[in-house]
Amino acid sequence: MVLKLYTYPGNYRVFKALIAAEFNGIDIELPEFDFAKDIKSKEFKAKTPAGKVPLLETEEGCIFESGAIAKYIARLRADTGLYGKTFFESGQVDAWIDFSAYELEIPLEAWLYPILGWGKFNAAALTKAKDDVKKALQTLENHLHLRTYLVGEQITLADIFIASALVYPFKFVLDKEFRKPYSAVNRWFSTLVNQPEFQAVVGDVPLIDVALTAEGDNSGKKAAKKDAPKKEKAAPKEEAPKPKKVEHPLAVLNREKPSSLNLDAWKVQYSNTKNLADAMTWFWEHLDTEGYSLWFCDYNYNSENTKMFMTCNAVGGFLQRSEAMRKYAFGVMDVCGAEGSEIIITGCWLFRGDSEKHMIEANPDAEYYTWKKAELNDETKARVAAYWCNEDELEGKPIADSKVFK
Repeated sequence: MVLKLYTYPGNYRVFKALIAAEFNGIDIELPEFDFAKDIKSKEFKAKTPAGKVPLLETEEGCIFESGAIAKYIARLRADTGLYGKTFFESGQVDAWIDFSAYELEIPLEAWLYPILGWGKFNAAALTKAKDDVKKALQTLENHLHLRTYLVGEQITLADIFIASALVYPFKFVLDKEFRKPYSAVNRWFSTLVNQPEFQAVVGDVPLIDVALTAEGDNSGKKAAKKDAPKKEKAAPKEEAPKPKKVEHPLAVLNREKPSSLNLDAWKVQYSNTKNLADAMTWFWEHLDTEGYSLWFCDYNYNSENTKMFMTCNAVGGFLQRSEAMRKYAFGVMDVCGAEGSEIIITGCWLFRGDSEKHMIEANPDAEYYTWKKAELNDETKARVAAYWCNEDELEGKPIADSKVFK
């Protein structure tokens, strides 16, 4: 089957169709399309009553509207479960698709379009849009708090629709401060956009630190300047001092109380030593117990871990969201157990300082773990070595996956 999708570059509305095609292993041809010219051509108008893109051309005819196109592609393979595995799940998928269209995309577009130059800035509209986006994200946050995906135990079209709608907002306007209350949404979004099927369509999605603003945001100030009578050139005003960048507390600790343990040297030892028992000997010889602390962590919701691949993906996402601790921590996270029985997430970490609070501040998902500071004794040393060195079994449970943060 040859499928042709007519659109213009960067159209977020086609992301969902292309991502669904990646999951279903369906090839989509993207013909060259000169929007200004081809949209008006008789040939194109004959393909669709709506006269707009996106448009999917199939052997049986054409399908218009981005949602209908994505649903069509998802339904081409029932075995992948993109539209749910049961009739009820299909209804849930449809519910979230409608939620995306009416509760999320409308306010996101009102916020984002003026920034992209596709609409005029309106302060009242922006305020309402932000309030509506907060409500929608809180709905998602509540639903995803104890769930990996929106419907069932796998990625469905519900996840694809909503994540696609959030790609540009996460890149341009949903900044670090705005995202802070929505840790479950952040975890879910990061898990999705790091899937190869998503990356094949949207690429990397760097999260914005400070939101971009629309050109019209300063229109009032500019107008006042334009209407004001000309004055004699005033003496140049002294510029206000730029705010200093806040230094990480652990960077301050490194500067004021340097540690005898070189964390990078330990990471090199761990990475390059074939026999990890030898690496552990080096570690215990160089450990600075006043400057560093050891911690064990256990996931609080292990009973929710029903699929091994999903649990392993969740741990990978957890480590990605811990990037701010890269200079101040080392750790190993293990997924133990087997499909069909208990699956647990557990880990052992080395932190600069004597607290886990910096980890929780850097990665909100760390709040979903119980952290226990280790008392240094022979029993603890053996347990740390087991976490950091064992490949097959940990505390009586088979190790299904092990990931190192270094």
